[in-house]
Amino acid sequence: MRHRTTRVGAIVVGISLALGSVAGASGGAHVRLSHGEPLNDRRISPGAVFPVGVSRICQPGYATSVRDVPESEKRHVYDEYGIVSHSPGQYEIDHVIPLELGGDNSIKNLWPQLNDHPRGYLNSKDVLENRLHVLVCAGRVALIGAQRAIASNWVSEFHAILGYWPSTGGASTTRSVAAAPSGRGGVRLTRAPVTVVPGQGESIGVHSARARDTCSLMVTLPSGRVSTASGLGSRITDAHGDVVWRWRVASSTGTGVAAYVVSCRGGVASGQFTIR
Repeated sequence: MRHRTTRVGAIVVGISLALGSVAGASGGAHVRLSHGEPLNDRRISPGAVFPVGVSRICQPGYATSVRDVPESEKRHVYDEYGIVSHSPGQYEIDHVIPLELGGDNSIKNLWPQLNDHPRGYLNSKDVLENRLHVLVCAGRVALIGAQRAIASNWVSEFHAILGYWPSTGGASTTRSVAAAPSGRGGVRLTRAPVTVVPGQGESIGVHSARARDTCSLMVTLPSGRVSTASGLGSRITDAHGDVVWRWRVASSTGTGVAAYVVSCRGGVASGQFTIR
């Protein structure tokens, strides 16, 4: 299916900014900001991909099997961006085009992403990456389109896909997107958790404008792992277009913010909830 989105024009400001305390060999990277979130410097890391297709990246465990970024390469990334000192957890060396969308491990596809949420919480870009992977594997978004969009301006793509701007404020900001779930197309949420306690049962429900619509629910845990709990996955809406998923949150699930995506033929709905 063709990827159709209404993009709200993001004001992208290009500024010269040395991210470290002293500029490195590169003399400081050219950092673009979009709605308070930094973007990759496309001169240094424009994005690069492996020669793989949808069938390969959608195989369970694919991203883990190809991940290979040694510490020496991470140090090289910091040097390229002029970062000579940083506090623990301030950045993560991130794949511009994520592995789950076919990105490779080359220096052209790596950048120092400023962590915008506390440890144990998914960064905003991670939420987008997981959503795009679901949409690509469902045939709703073209792989090459997803790769180009996230490499060009992941913040604008975040807004286009999820319907709201990523949270800002740096690593000390507590994420509360669960209070603002989104729905697009003919799909809307009818029930969704805000706070979840491990070991208890939870449910998410949606209404689709299409009766007997095929819908799939994916939950990404705070660790970044996709939940395999019984009760998730594909469901068919009833004659009124309604469907509910019920599952048990494992008692061993770590705390933090989990993201969920419901993808139907009639549209998409998403949100987050906090696991305490």
